[in-house]
Amino acid sequence: MKRSYVGLAMGVLVVVAAFLAFPSCGFDRKLVSITINPPGASIVGPDVTVNFQAIGNYIHPEDSRDITDSVVWTSAAPQVISIVSNTGVATSGTACGTNITITATWYSNPQTQTGSVVVGTAPVTVTQPPTC
Repeated sequence: MKRSYVGLAMGVLVVVAAFLAFPSCGFDRKLVSITINPPGASIVGPDVTVNFQAIGNYIHPEDSRDITDSVVWTSAAPQVISIVSNTGVATSGTACGTNITITATWYSNPQTQTGSVVVGTAPVTVTQPPTC
């Protein structure tokens, strides 16, 4: 009877060791994409504020989390819509524009903005009544 318990214990140890040896268990969390919310915006008028949020999508394990404060925010046309804080807050100006790209960029080395880079974008349209 004792022999069967020893064999069972050895079998359990082999199974646990096999699970620990899976390659995915040893990988670090990896950011694979960024989703921006809202996914697009249509703004009418000057001085309209939009709060953008960056959601990081990870693997190992698969997960999504708010990384708004960990990305660098930029606007392709700051005269039309400008980023006014490093937390994704943007404000429309007095100019008009369509499909202006708001970008959230994550760097694996944020101090020097180098290393691995993951980018998310969202289009913005700004109109000024009645000029546009």
